[in-house]
Amino acid sequence: MKALRAFAVAAAALLLSSGSLSAQASPAAWPAAADVIAKYVAAIGGKDAIMKITSLKQTSTMQVPAVGLTAEVEAYQAAPNKMATKSTIPGVGEMLQGTNGEIAWDANPMQGPRLLSDKELAQTLEGADFYGNMLYPVDRFSKMENLGVVDFNGEKSYKLKLVRKESGRETTQYFSVATGLIVGAETVQESQMGTMQVSSTLSDYKEFGGVKFPTKTEVSMGANKLLMTITNVVINGAPASAFDIPDAVKPLIKK
Repeated sequence: MKALRAFAVAAAALLLSSGSLSAQASPAAWPAAADVIAKYVAAIGGKDAIMKITSLKQTSTMQVPAVGLTAEVEAYQAAPNKMATKSTIPGVGEMLQGTNGEIAWDANPMQGPRLLSDKELAQTLEGADFYGNMLYPVDRFSKMENLGVVDFNGEKSYKLKLVRKESGRETTQYFSVATGLIVGAETVQESQMGTMQVSSTLSDYKEFGGVKFPTKTEVSMGANKLLMTITNVVINGAPASAFDIPDAVKPLIKK
């Protein structure tokens, strides 16, 4: 459920954490990547329940322990490809990120507003792929490969290599052998500061509207670590206005 993981971090959409990995079992015993994903979809509630969802409103708390920072995050997503986040940081202000399906933006008090382009734009649009990031349909990927069973953060997991068809972006996702749920992910994140290696651990799945969401995520980007805790998910609760282009961004759009 990559899109939901991307919600709560205003500056970086994907989440991560490192894990101790060691290969186990043999290729003959591994299910195909598509079968691992099918088990995941069933584990979170099934395709029928997911397709009843057309939008989401998510509230969460973000903590950066190293600097004693706590922020409140509101995140919205709507089918087919819209998303927006607002992170309120005490002493700093509001940080806004989003896309209306065509234009993508980033606005914060430290660097000002800007339109996203090139790899950042492609990354944001992929992150906003509502059903694509919940169902992992094969037509979104040029490669889906099960690399085997590993120990991720103390849990036996299938290690899947996924390559998006349009951008060529590669991610590694870890699916619990026992539950089928995603327990971690690793990828490369494009940002204004350059390319960053990002990893995440996901836990404490809870059900909202018949679908399970991970409510705790630990995110690592280099030496930086973020802790995300989801406090509520409102199914079909995102208003259309949530995806309006912020006033500060509008002057940057060429007519």
